[in-house]
Amino acid sequence: MFLNKSDLDEDDIDDVGRGDMVTPISMAAQAPQVLGATTRTSSDKSVGAARSTQYQERLNRARQQKSLSQQRRGQNNGMVVSNLAGMPNSRPGTASGNAPTIDVLSQEVEEMELHEQSERENEAQVTQQPAASSARPVVTAGVEQSYEPVVDIAPQRSIAHTPAHIDTTDLRAFLTRPGPEGAMVQCYIQRRKSGMARLFPTYEIYLKDGDQFLLAARKRKKNKSSNYLISLDKDDLTRQSDNFFGKLRSNFLGTEFSLYDKGANPEKLEQSQRDSSGVEVRQELGTILFKQNVLGSRGPRKMKVMVPNVNEAGQRKILRPQSSEETMLERYKAAKNDDDVQILKNKPPKWNEQVGAYVLNFNGRVTRASVKNFQLYNPSKDPDAVIMQFGRVGKDAFTMDYQHPLCALQAFGIALSSFDYKIACE
Repeated sequence: MFLNKSDLDEDDIDDVGRGDMVTPISMAAQAPQVLGATTRTSSDKSVGAARSTQYQERLNRARQQKSLSQQRRGQNNGMVVSNLAGMPNSRPGTASGNAPTIDVLSQEVEEMELHEQSERENEAQVTQQPAASSARPVVTAGVEQSYEPVVDIAPQRSIAHTPAHIDTTDLRAFLTRPGPEGAMVQCYIQRRKSGMARLFPTYEIYLKDGDQFLLAARKRKKNKSSNYLISLDKDDLTRQSDNFFGKLRSNFLGTEFSLYDKGANPEKLEQSQRDSSGVEVRQELGTILFKQNVLGSRGPRKMKVMVPNVNEAGQRKILRPQSSEETMLERYKAAKNDDDVQILKNKPPKWNEQVGAYVLNFNGRVTRASVKNFQLYNPSKDPDAVIMQFGRVGKDAFTMDYQHPLCALQAFGIALSSFDYKIACE
C-alpha cells in the first residue's frame, strides 16, 4: 500500500533542519551568564559540601565540650573551669573563686548554631524562588559548566494567560458560548493514531482542570478535500448520530477552511425542507486562511481567522449564508466591509540567532518546536492580547487555550486546521 504525501500529517515528514517551525521561547538558549550569589557550579557545590562537613564536626566537638563543662560546673558549684587552668602559661585568676563566671563554650556553640540557622534560612529562600521553565547552561571562565534553573522572561500579558473559571453543567451551551474576557480556558488535545487509524487519526479535546472530555474529531474518508467531523462522543463519529456537533471543511490545497455547526447545507435543501421547522440551515462559525507558499520560500505559517462578532451582552452574531457568495470567505475576497465579522491574525514569531529558529513566548504552555505552533490576536483591538494559542507538548499531545470572543467549538476547529497537511504551504 502506497501513501500519498497529501495523506500524511506533517509529523510524518522529517522536520530536521526545517526553517518554518515555531519554537517556544523557553527552549531558546541564553547568552553566558556570570554566576550570581544564588548560582553554584558543581565544583562550588563539592567545596561547600566539604566545608559543611568540617563545620558540623566542629559544632559537634563544641557541643561535647559544652556538655563536659556543664558537668564540671555542677561539680565546682557553678564555676567554669577553663581548659587552660593548671597550665604554666595560663592567665592568673582564670579559675579563681572571685573571677566572674564565663562560659566560653556556650557562647561559641550559640554563635555556631545561629550561623547554621541563618544558612538554612538563606537556602530556604533560594528554594522558594519561582520554578524555572527551562534549564540553561551557566558558564564562567575557568569553572566547570553546570545546569541551573533560570526563571523565564516575563509573560507577554498576564491577563491573557489567567485560567478561567468555567461552568460545563450544560455542555452543549458551553461549547458554543464565547469564552470569558481576560481569562484563558485551558485545554489539551490528544491525537490518537495507530494502525489504519494513522491516516485518519482521532483528535480529542479535554479541559486541563479535571480532564473533562469536550469534543472529538476525525477526518472523513473518501473526500477529495479535508473534511473533519466533530462529535460530542469520541466513540461515535458519524454524521447521522445525535452526537454530530459540527464540521470543518477545506479546499483542495488546504489553505482555506470553513467551520460550521451541525446545521444542513442550504444548497442541498429543497424549498420544502427550508420551510420546515425541523431542518435548520447551518451556522457559519469561522473561516481560516493560510497564506500560500508560492515561491517555495521557507518560513512560519501565516494565518488569518474570521469569526462572527460578539456584542456586549456576549451574544454572537448569527450568520447563516444561503449561498457560497454570502459566506465570510467570499465576502472577504470581494473586499466587502463586514461589520459582523472580526479578523484575527497569528503573531509573527521572532528569529532567535542563538537557536537558529523562530520563537514565541507561550508562557510555558508549549514545550516543543513545531510548524503547528501559533498564537492569535486581534490587530484592530489589542495587539498584545492573545486570543488563542496552540502548540505541541508531546509526540501526540498539544495544548489549546482560548478566550473571548472564541468558543470551544471555534477554537477546536482552528486547531484542527493547523493539524491538516497543506500542499501549498509546506
